[in-house]
Amino acid sequence: MAPARIPSPRSVPGAGKALTVLALLLLAGGLLALPVSGEGPAAAGTLLFTKVTGGQVVDVAISADGSLIAAITDTSQLSLLDNAGNTRWTWRTGPLPSAVAIAPDGSRVAVGAAGGTVTVLSRDGGLLWTVDPGLDVNGLGISNDGEVAVASSDNTVRLLGLNGQILWSYVTGIRATAAAISGDGNWVALGTQANQVSLLDKTGARIWNYNTNGAIREVAVSADGSSVAAISADNGVYVLDGEGRVVWKKYFSLPPLSVAISPEGTVVATGGLDNTLRLLDDHGTTTWSMVLGGGVNGVGVSSHGNSVAAGTSNGQTVAYSFLPPTSLPTSSPPTTIPQPVWNTTPLPPTTPGETVTPVIPVPLGILEILSVPSGAGVSVDGVDRGLTPATLPGIEAGPHTISVRLEGYDGKQLEVSVGLTGTTTVSVNLTPSVSPMSRGSPVFILVVAGIILGIAALVVLGVYFFRKR
Repeated sequence: MAPARIPSPRSVPGAGKALTVLALLLLAGGLLALPVSGEGPAAAGTLLFTKVTGGQVVDVAISADGSLIAAITDTSQLSLLDNAGNTRWTWRTGPLPSAVAIAPDGSRVAVGAAGGTVTVLSRDGGLLWTVDPGLDVNGLGISNDGEVAVASSDNTVRLLGLNGQILWSYVTGIRATAAAISGDGNWVALGTQANQVSLLDKTGARIWNYNTNGAIREVAVSADGSSVAAISADNGVYVLDGEGRVVWKKYFSLPPLSVAISPEGTVVATGGLDNTLRLLDDHGTTTWSMVLGGGVNGVGVSSHGNSVAAGTSNGQTVAYSFLPPTSLPTSSPPTTIPQPVWNTTPLPPTTPGETVTPVIPVPLGILEILSVPSGAGVSVDGVDRGLTPATLPGIEAGPHTISVRLEGYDGKQLEVSVGLTGTTTVSVNLTPSVSPMSRGSPVFILVVAGIILGIAALVVLGVYFFRKR
């Protein structure tokens, strides 16, 4: 018996049109399923709050569970907020606060000032200790057990103990620009003006170094030290593993100003001069972004990226959640505590023979140095500060001598006065060097003329001796 013949679509009336319509519907569904963002999959973020402060927000931090957010402003105020934006307490920091950190468990808050002071407060806003470990606090972090890692402009990173005593010091050789400590207190990440990211163990011994192409602005480290995030003056965001190997790196057109990493090391938050707050996954793919009202000076991210906080140059502290509303952690009611005007009371010695006394903070500004062409070496007052374009926070307000140099170009030196507010920008056009022996130069002409005269003299002498013979 002959096999049954299966009719083709062409042999069934209307089948071709039906298949075409079905294919178009499937294609349309596939297009609608594609993520809208060009950087990565779209993610929904719920705005928890927007808090407006007097003055720009310098830095923010968030607890691991996302229930507490700490923020500092250039009006010398530290605020601890809950995840609804309610102020639990405020603290007068003194002039020019530069960095803030909150222990992952939310038990303590640490704040550093440009004048060198480090202050640690309890969850309820009580003063635990204040010390002055060194010149200019450029970055800090605090562990669950209360130890604080501090990066200072005296080229040193220090680990401070429960009472502010110095447990160890690590000399970087050049300005230490950033520091962070893991939640377990076993690892300290640091960055320097010499483009270097390093990881130290609990004793202060260096585990590894990694060099970027620009000065390090900020670092962050996961709870167990297995991941380190850093931002650099080369406009890059870097994530390194526990052995210093690059997991991923990503560059932006405008400089990133802040970075944070989740305790697990799987989510990175960053923000910068493009006014954009971003979340990136463990492959460096942007999973969510939000344009804010100003430059993003500080960011913090909770466990698994469930919450993110940011502080901006237009005076806003914002927080977003990626959890259902019923899953948000809660915190206790706000606490009101007495507020000192300035923390200037001398403290008792932390170790025998060592007296800790407060100092008068030095007014600092931000210096931005540009050059055409870029990539020129920059020094400020004789100290190398990386390559152009260079954005240098923490520069003492007042006059400075700047040198810009690039091989093949004439170097330039100029005097610049750095202001206390805003950013002082210097742009330098470099002129190609003229070699002393380049064609048309005076030296070249003299050498050529000398050669010609020498040859002419030899010819005349040759003719004279030939005729004499």
